[in-house]
Amino acid sequence: MDILRHAFNHFSAIVRSMTGSQMILIVSFVAALVVASLFLFGVFQSITYVTLYKDLDSASVSEVLEKLDEMNVSYKIADGGTTVEVPSSSVYKARIKLAAQGLPKSGTVGYSLFDRTNLGMTEFLQKVNFRRALEGELAKSVMELSEVEAARVHVVIPEDHLFEEDKEPATASVLVKLSTGGSLTKRQIRGISHLIASSVEGLSPDNISIVDYDGNLLTQAGGGDEIALLSSSQLELRQSVEKYLERKAQSLLDNSLGAGKSIIRVTAKLNFDQVEKTSETYDPDNLAVRSEERTTETNSDASSNGLDSSSSQNASNVETTVTNYEVNKTIQRVVNSVGGIEKLTVAVLVDGSYEMAPGKDGEEVLQYKPRSTEELGRISAIVKNAVGFDDTRDDKIEVMNMQFEDKSLVEDQKRLDEIATRTFYVDVGKKVLMVIGGILLFLYGKKKVKKTLKAFFKYMPSLPTPAPPPPPEEAAPVLQPQKARLVDQMKKTAEEKPDEIARVIRTIMTE
Repeated sequence: MDILRHAFNHFSAIVRSMTGSQMILIVSFVAALVVASLFLFGVFQSITYVTLYKDLDSASVSEVLEKLDEMNVSYKIADGGTTVEVPSSSVYKARIKLAAQGLPKSGTVGYSLFDRTNLGMTEFLQKVNFRRALEGELAKSVMELSEVEAARVHVVIPEDHLFEEDKEPATASVLVKLSTGGSLTKRQIRGISHLIASSVEGLSPDNISIVDYDGNLLTQAGGGDEIALLSSSQLELRQSVEKYLERKAQSLLDNSLGAGKSIIRVTAKLNFDQVEKTSETYDPDNLAVRSEERTTETNSDASSNGLDSSSSQNASNVETTVTNYEVNKTIQRVVNSVGGIEKLTVAVLVDGSYEMAPGKDGEEVLQYKPRSTEELGRISAIVKNAVGFDDTRDDKIEVMNMQFEDKSLVEDQKRLDEIATRTFYVDVGKKVLMVIGGILLFLYGKKKVKKTLKAFFKYMPSLPTPAPPPPPEEAAPVLQPQKARLVDQMKKTAEEKPDEIARVIRTIMTE
């Protein structure tokens, strides 16, 4: 307890001795550490939820959630309780298991609505269920298009009436949700209309309205619209034919003359008249026997004379032949193709060649040189073969040599290059400044943190260190008797050096 109190007092003294900048730096460092920890914890613990089912009723949502609880799968409810979301790692597994149990039972239903037998259902409910099933199947068919993300179909089937003038036509409306960046072409819209019209008895494509989620009407009713659609398709076909022929001829000239050295434009006149011809041809010179009838008659004359009992007889045969001939006949039925080319008009602009030639100042410059007539003739032949030129159709082609004006293009290109170069260096400078700023900020922060931590640890109480164990007691040294050793030494010296011993004794006595 005393140690904690002593540490708290030292910590308070450290805080009081800090300057304002040091305090702000410490607090910022701790806050940044906490935020980074929370962010990393949230990243590692975050779960991405995706849609499992949507547009469900409350009963189906309850059944789905009950099964998810049994499978130990977490979930979220969105869109006012009509959408169920699960983690992305479990969406496919959950769908398969729920589908095996016949869930969900709502959403986009189809003819599976009649899989369950409902006894005692009235005729009205049967009609309603049939209409719901038909709408669900049509919506599923429309959603098979890659551009359609979701669809709803509403069909109105009028009641039968006794009189023809009281009958009302069937109508339908389609609400489609297009995918991101997707759009329906006119051909696809017409296809959806005819699909629904062919699936509902008494429904005409003119009575179908298709609307997207933004409220834009994609279809227009009325017979005049069919004519407009036909004209639009004819214009698209004509443009596609012209572009196709232009690309064929342009690719040949670009490979031979160079890119940007020629321009080709094709105008195609197409025949959209659908003509059906039936002709019968008779060949009187080539006859065929159709039938032949032969008749033979026998005539006889006989006379008898009973008196002389003699007789005579004369007989004659008559043969009649009737032959019927059939004149050969050829019946030919010809249907002309729609969209055939009636006439082509081709215009070709060709740039000349350029050669280096001495200029006014003596420097070499590019000088324009027009193309020869023979070269223009070869270009015309190439273009004719590429577009399928036909003299019998009165096709026309015009090849003209003209110097292209490219000064403005060159100046624009230089300007764009300068802007791109300037932008590149500006981006590089920004990145370099950001790196330098980051390094300086790191060094400054490192210096401040080091200084702060040094001041912090300076005032931190030192931990009590245990006292070192006492050294082991050493045994008292045993004193050796020195007297005997000294006497022996003196005896030895007196025997070896008696003169020195006598001198020492004499000196001692003198003193």
